[in-house]
Amino acid sequence: MSDPLMSVYPPLEPATLVTRRSLQFPFNSDGLTLTHLGRGAIWLALKALGLGPGHRLAMPAYHCGSEVEAARLAGIEVMFYRVLPTLEADHEDLFRVSRQCHATYLISYYGFPMPPLPPGTLVIEDAAHALFSYDGGAAIGSRGAAAIFCPRKSLGVPDGGAVLIRDGHIEAQGRPPWKRMARSMASQSMGWAAQSRAGVLRAPATKVFRKVSKAEQAVEEGTLTEVVIGEWNLEVADLEVAASKSSRMTEWAVHGADGEAIRQQRRRNYAILLDSLPDLVPPRFRGLPDGVAPLYYPVRVPQRDRTIAELQKRGVRSIEIWPVPHPLLDRHRFAELEPLRHEMLALPVHQGLSPWHMEQVAKAAREAVIAAHR
Repeated sequence: MSDPLMSVYPPLEPATLVTRRSLQFPFNSDGLTLTHLGRGAIWLALKALGLGPGHRLAMPAYHCGSEVEAARLAGIEVMFYRVLPTLEADHEDLFRVSRQCHATYLISYYGFPMPPLPPGTLVIEDAAHALFSYDGGAAIGSRGAAAIFCPRKSLGVPDGGAVLIRDGHIEAQGRPPWKRMARSMASQSMGWAAQSRAGVLRAPATKVFRKVSKAEQAVEEGTLTEVVIGEWNLEVADLEVAASKSSRMTEWAVHGADGEAIRQQRRRNYAILLDSLPDLVPPRFRGLPDGVAPLYYPVRVPQRDRTIAELQKRGVRSIEIWPVPHPLLDRHRFAELEPLRHEMLALPVHQGLSPWHMEQVAKAAREAVIAAHR
């Protein structure tokens, strides 16, 4: 029997296309706009808040890079604040830098709570990892002047970022290119079949997925970082396309998402890995605060690239977590983050995986770590 191919991101559940539910935060908010890509949501947030040339934006030193690129293209001066090796913001540095800026950008890492909002500044909350996640009784992304979400990461829709403007609204224009959407929907369908427990679906889908996926090939060649990271030097036109409307399938599918069930399923899966792999997760993430809907199970290992390759051999598609910062960041000044960029990877915990799948992930991870250190 072929191994299932389990990715960190969920395939689109067919039931979400036929089920209608009451919308939950943020999809029940008047100020929400769905976009083609997450970076497009960031672009619209900057526009809606009136940020551009002559403005300064405080941003974390540990970041994806697409958010910094959007700020650069908007003509904004970026000032970085420190993030500790524990992946917690240095509150003193955050508040110091934010006092010098017109706005502050906060990030939820893996769906866990953000730092407190600095006073006296506009705040953009990046909740791309935190859809349906709560900090105490408040939804993550519900406090600032604007918030960014990424339904594609959490729901398996073919595209989709989202921007929430607290006291206003901004429209997306146009639709994404149909060829791009066709490829995305085909990939999502293949991913759903590849993790099926039914061998008749899984075997051919896994074979095709491994053959056509650039990421799969890059893992085998040891070039994953170069293939999936580094979308810098974009142009304004690229951001305008990213800020176009999401596909109609995405608009429809978010109505079928059961946020409460997704949160509970992700928490269950995270707990299974936490029980099986407690020593691999950084200390901050060894507990699961009430209300958190984790996007990944973060793992820190010295031989990350080899571990990712060994995981792939065992049917688990893990990913590097932000190995390359935006070129605007002075990496020497923030050298304390370099070990994280070389050692962090993500394991899947999404709602499309059952306890049976999670047992396979845990087993594969244990074996991969041992094999990578031989």
